[in-house]
Amino acid sequence: MSALDLSPDFDWLPPAVPLETEVESAAALWVAPYQQVVHLLRTRDWLVHLTPDATVEARLAAMTHDIERMFPGGPTLDFARVAWDDPEYLYPHQLRSAAFVGDWLSSEDQFGHVDIAEVRRIVGLHEVGGLGLADDVQAADSLSFLETLAGLAGDWVRSGTCSRETAMAKLTYSVDRIRLERAVEPARNLLIWAIDQIPTSESDEVSS
Repeated sequence: MSALDLSPDFDWLPPAVPLETEVESAAALWVAPYQQVVHLLRTRDWLVHLTPDATVEARLAAMTHDIERMFPGGPTLDFARVAWDDPEYLYPHQLRSAAFVGDWLSSEDQFGHVDIAEVRRIVGLHEVGGLGLADDVQAADSLSFLETLAGLAGDWVRSGTCSRETAMAKLTYSVDRIRLERAVEPARNLLIWAIDQIPTSESDEVSS
């Protein structure tokens, strides 16, 4: 089973939120080629679940926050040797994504009503959080990561990219970094499931 096929079976997970604005529909098409597009769209779902009145700028930031990884030449992180909160990786990643999103929005004349600077600001803070819904997007990102990409951590262990302890540290860090109080309990519940997806040895397989 692919890491991208894993999904927890919890009835309390938020439903998919319809794309109700033209700019969000356009953004969904723009990010569609990204390998982890489900993570991006679920981040938006989680954001709306946590903060129903989230602005269109925050929703756009949620669904585009990792998009720099779709383009070659971005920063890389040595999973086995570098801390998950390494600023030399996190800040270039955040700001590069913000630049791509800002350029894309600026190229679309029909979206002039969107505060592009605000979208860029939130994308540029999505790993660390901040004011004005940046904490909300960061929390939504963490919840979506645990829900949609937990199997990725297992793949890292099976491929020898990092140890089980390092993969578990990534999942745990996704919870520990959350600053939005109402997001902590669902994140902790997802963490238990996510850790179960990591093999106890390199030979373990996820059942299909």
